Amino acid sequence: MNRNGLLALQAVGALSILVYPAVLVANVMSIAAQGQTFKRSLPWVLLSFYPLMWFVLDVFAWRAMARGAIRVAFGLSSIPALAGLLVAGIFVSSRIGLWFGMAGIGKRSRRVETYRRTNLLLDSILRAAQDTQLQSGPSEAVEQALHDIDSNPTLVNVSTPAAGSPLNVALSALSISLDGTINDGIEHQQDRIRLVRALVAHGGHLNADEARDLHKAWVLKRALFDGPVRTATENRLVWRIVTHDRGDSSLFNPFTDKFPLPRDGPAGFLLKEDEVPLLNRATRLHGTPLYAALLDDAMDVCSVIIHAGGRLSAKEQHDPAAMAALQNVFERSADLLLAYSGAPKRR
Repeated sequence: MNRNGLLALQAVGALSILVYPAVLVANVMSIAAQGQTFKRSLPWVLLSFYPLMWFVLDVFAWRAMARGAIRVAFGLSSIPALAGLLVAGIFVSSRIGLWFGMAGIGKRSRRVETYRRTNLLLDSILRAAQDTQLQSGPSEAVEQALHDIDSNPTLVNVSTPAAGSPLNVALSALSISLDGTINDGIEHQQDRIRLVRALVAHGGHLNADEARDLHKAWVLKRALFDGPVRTATENRLVWRIVTHDRGDSSLFNPFTDKFPLPRDGPAGFLLKEDEVPLLNRATRLHGTPLYAALLDDAMDVCSVIIHAGGRLSAKEQHDPAAMAALQNVFERSADLLLAYSGAPKRR
């Protein structure tokens, strides 16, 4: 009886291993997140080895059973089972809370009312973005959000300290890669893009702080962009930058040995000779090579482009987000400021 009970308990604990692939992917993404440190990522590293921990606990449980320590055996085997049940309970609770919140019931409804007192569009857009994740068909929440935008044009630029502007909330739900690829299910993303376009059509814009965020400004540009992305044919140098192709042949050094190409380790960006005429050719979506490098926050690419003569276009120089990103580069490297301005390089 005790052996059968222990087997059943360990089987319950082993169910948590079924979701291990998804857990591992989530852990890797958390560890690789921008700004992550070793100390902050350590819990995710340890969590990645939980199947091994479960195995060790089960082995010790059977050894305890063999010694007659039945309580110890069941106690050790209860840890994986309780952990799995706890995670399942949290997941179910969060789903129920989300569904109730979308119906205006429970704790989420109180957060809804908080938003409604400041700007009801914020909650409406958040609810629509979440609804696109829960279903694959037409979303009533998206249609309701579009109706709310049409009915409340005076609220499209009302920001809150926590959420920012309605347009910022709508953009935050979008998943777009640097090369312009729209991710996470084209149907879901198109619904979110409809929200962005509806806000812009009613005069919506990012607030002053948000407008200085280059990535956010570019995601907005991509959401409003019509037609296929032709950056690869418009300027192959820009395409190399946004696809992280560092180059490995036909290298060009525009400075002589006195001013070697800046490198950032073995993966430093390498400019090709036939790409020099492309240094200041802008593309429709990704702009100039320097704009693309700023968008990727790639200091090694910015260094090569600036030293080789690449500059922002006149239009980009009037973009507060692009200029803020360029100023950040200059603050990190005074030599690049001198090179950009044409001043002699400091000895």
